[in-house]
Amino acid sequence: MKNLVEYIQIQQSLQSDEMRECYGCSKHLRVTAYCFKCNDFLCEDCQNFHITNKFLKDHRKHTLSLKDVESKNITIEKLASMRDAPSCHSHPEKVSELYCETCDSLPVCVACMFGDHKGHNLHEVKALSKSKRELLAQKLRCLENLDHAYELTAPVQAKEKLISNVISEKEKIKMMYTNEVNRTKGKLQDVLEKKEIIKLEKQNTEKQVFDTLHADMEKEIQDIRKKYEGILKLKKNEINEAFHNRETFVENEVAKLNGKLKRFDGDLNVLLESIELQLNKNIKDIDAISEHFGNTKKRVENLKALASSIFASENDWTAVQCIPDMSTAADHLINDLKKGFPELEASANVTVNYEQTSFGKSSISKLSDKFEKKIAITACYFVNGVYGRDGNIVISGCQKSSKEASIVVIDENGKVVKQKQIIGTVDSPFHYCDFLSQNEVVTVFTPQEIVVFNVHEGSHIEKNICDLIHSWPVERHVKCIATDTVNNHILVGGENSRDVYVFDDQLNYLHILTLPEMIKPRDITVSDGHLLVCDIGGNKCYVTTMNGLDSKVVKEFSKPDLLGSLSSPCSICTDRNGLVYILWKNSDNYQYYLVQYTHDGSHILSTRQVDNNSYAIAAMETSQGEKLFVVTHQKQTGYLYGLLNED
Repeated sequence: MKNLVEYIQIQQSLQSDEMRECYGCSKHLRVTAYCFKCNDFLCEDCQNFHITNKFLKDHRKHTLSLKDVESKNITIEKLASMRDAPSCHSHPEKVSELYCETCDSLPVCVACMFGDHKGHNLHEVKALSKSKRELLAQKLRCLENLDHAYELTAPVQAKEKLISNVISEKEKIKMMYTNEVNRTKGKLQDVLEKKEIIKLEKQNTEKQVFDTLHADMEKEIQDIRKKYEGILKLKKNEINEAFHNRETFVENEVAKLNGKLKRFDGDLNVLLESIELQLNKNIKDIDAISEHFGNTKKRVENLKALASSIFASENDWTAVQCIPDMSTAADHLINDLKKGFPELEASANVTVNYEQTSFGKSSISKLSDKFEKKIAITACYFVNGVYGRDGNIVISGCQKSSKEASIVVIDENGKVVKQKQIIGTVDSPFHYCDFLSQNEVVTVFTPQEIVVFNVHEGSHIEKNICDLIHSWPVERHVKCIATDTVNNHILVGGENSRDVYVFDDQLNYLHILTLPEMIKPRDITVSDGHLLVCDIGGNKCYVTTMNGLDSKVVKEFSKPDLLGSLSSPCSICTDRNGLVYILWKNSDNYQYYLVQYTHDGSHILSTRQVDNNSYAIAAMETSQGEKLFVVTHQKQTGYLYGLLNED
């Protein structure tokens, strides 16, 4: 190794333009050769004299010229031949034949065995050279195996894969953002179009009424003009009141969707900044690792090249002196390669928290563990339907004594605000209700009665469905009801039927929505443009479409593990955040459970056991915020559960 270092220093001096003192002429010139016999540099003239003078002919083979260096054909064997074999350390006139390990590898002659080096650890040069060569060959084989077993580019490829994953995830987030924004913009456009339709309907209605009144006023004599002006003013107020609720609802929807779009922009910036930080960090890491493994690869290649030269050389002294240092270098390389970079695999994934974004989460309303209030319902016995709004609870059922259909409005403490009895055609009618407008509730009760009830005034309008729909079978009883507040539609389900009958808010029949095969509704509700159905036939709950005349299944709600396979859904509703609540009856022990789902029904959020006589549920606004109301069928009791918002 010492010879190699010396050769490199000589090589650099010969290739440099630096002026050095020539050994032959003592002038400072550019040197072109080095004599290992003289142990000094020569200029071009002295080099020619050195190799042509017969008195210096024994120096010829010991002279290294610049041409030899530039041709790069100098091997370790040739370099070793330029030097004389080492002479004995104690007897310079004798050639050394032995290697004294005790004296730090000093070359000695045979005479020294009985002199200064008597009893020392001496080795014959040829035998020692052979053993050193074998040791180096063994380590090179080990290094070769490790070189193949551990691909040096693997960590770099892992980091490149990481960067690819980061970029891919970044594009995925952009695509997710774009899709969600487009979907929300589509909804916003639909709402704006409906707003424009309402506006046009209002204008057309006003125009029709005004035109009629103005025509009548023109026909009447001048004396009664004031009378028609009063009528005109009254009609305008009625129209404004009739459209006020729909206009308010649409305005609220527009504001909500615009706010959601604004939150998307802020959330996207946060996510992209996080991804950018990860990307920059990993690019720096791969640069550092690439440099490290590039250097390691060069070290391996240099060691293999030096080893090849030593194996090709017949100079035993070169092998003895160089192999120990090369073996040490090989050990270091082996240890470095065995270490590897296992932590790179763990960092090959991108961590992005979508749950903290507006388009990666929904507002969560956590259902309280226990009911907050128990309410006595003394004014109604056979309860089938419930709806809550503005702190009032609307309950549909019948009177215990008369068995007549009854609509009762109570406050959140159970106090009766209003009560209305409706004479039915059969005893113990099944009576269902849902919200229609700010002041109105629509109800149906067996067999085919439909009623619009004004909560504030206590008045009602009653019609028989058979009179409105001639195709309604006489033996078919109503089973459930829901309202679509966006389109101002009323949906009525019949007993043991797939057909859902659609009316407008004036009880005019529109069309039939046919549910998918085998689905027969027990309870229904409308959410985000879809129909949520409790299937009484298959003991399942579904999300179905409402477009066209034939409904299709979008999603099936899963049952909690604690429920039996034949457990049936009894009632369904949603809260203001769009979360879904289903009342299930367990087929194994006849216990009732209230189950909370995500807005799309993909995950169960919570499960609560409730009263075994529970029959209907509804979300409602109270003075204490939004609550979930569970009403019993015959116990004349209701329960309020708190909803804790976690936005």
